Amino acid sequence: MTTFSALRHATVVATALLSGLAVAAPAVAERGAYPDPADTQASLTDIREVRVAHGAERVTVAVGFTDLRATSDGGPSGLTVFLDANPDRRGPELALVTGLQEGTDYQLLRVRRWKLVGEPLTCDHSVRLRPARDLARVRVARSCLRDPERIRVAVRMVDQYDGSHPVTDWFRGPRRYTPWLSGA
Repeated sequence: MTTFSALRHATVVATALLSGLAVAAPAVAERGAYPDPADTQASLTDIREVRVAHGAERVTVAVGFTDLRATSDGGPSGLTVFLDANPDRRGPELALVTGLQEGTDYQLLRVRRWKLVGEPLTCDHSVRLRPARDLARVRVARSCLRDPERIRVAVRMVDQYDGSHPVTDWFRGPRRYTPWLSGA
């Protein structure tokens, strides 16, 4: 083998190895963190931040609050995380609904025209409340959303401290979304 042929062979092998490494590298989730102003003075569960990670296996939404408590003497409050995965369709396709106190249940439901419809879905989803960190973390498998290329979320909190005057706080305003985030 001539020196030129050996050099060309080594270059081809190195390129093939580097190409294989690029393909085998793990995908990284696109993430975003979005602050929300303190705009609901009448509620301890005022939304203060929404963080979204659109990963290879799941979409994770972490919602930060002013003062999330494990139990409340002031009445129940709840959270709805709307998930929009289809840019060609108006409005979100799914919503995860949960209470914000320990022991409350949660459900993943279909959405049409911003209204919850149908029976709860059984695909993989979860909620974890972390009162010590004033945080609620929602996880939904990408398969629930049919493995979307992009995702965006809208978030609403409703505080029922005074049932005749519930306090509603939308992240950045009614039916406003985070920017689109690409999947891993």
